[in-house]
Amino acid sequence: MTLDLPAVTAALTTVPALPDGDTAALAAAVRTQADRQAIQDLCALYARAVDDHDIDALVAMYAADGVFERRGVPAAGSDAIRAAYVASFDSYRTMLHTPHPGVVALHGDGTASGWSHGHAELATRSTLVLASYRYEDAYRCAEGRWRFARRSITFMYAVPADRLATSFGGTDRIRWPRTSPEPADYPETAPTWDSYHR
Repeated sequence: MTLDLPAVTAALTTVPALPDGDTAALAAAVRTQADRQAIQDLCALYARAVDDHDIDALVAMYAADGVFERRGVPAAGSDAIRAAYVASFDSYRTMLHTPHPGVVALHGDGTASGWSHGHAELATRSTLVLASYRYEDAYRCAEGRWRFARRSITFMYAVPADRLATSFGGTDRIRWPRTSPEPADYPETAPTWDSYHR
């Protein structure tokens, strides 16, 4: 996803003044903050559910027609989402996801979008994989509850712990156990990656 970072930064960091005595505007501002907090809580609770292997909680965090996408491979609908997470849980005995703060843009129609990033330690039976990931999200509010309409994950790196130092400086930073090295999903693919040379 291409992100116009200067425009998004300006939009999300500019606080409009509220007209004096406009209770409707104040109520709308309070609702905006409540919606943003609910979405941020959803993302934090998601990380806990993944680490606890709480499959029912995870599936319930998605809309009924939601999509979980991992590196371009989508799982659509509750059954497919459940299967995707079960496969991950079967591969990694112990997982620790540390989400970092993200941003949320409300669209005013019960939908929102956002992105966040984080780090993870993922233990298989034979090795520890270290990963840095980014989520691009679409959210939907129904009956007062925010859920994921789509959650897409990509990776800056995913490598066995003993290979991080030797692989981090290269582009082939996706090195899941028993797979051939692959190029990282970002940041080299960003259209701005080399733009500072202009």
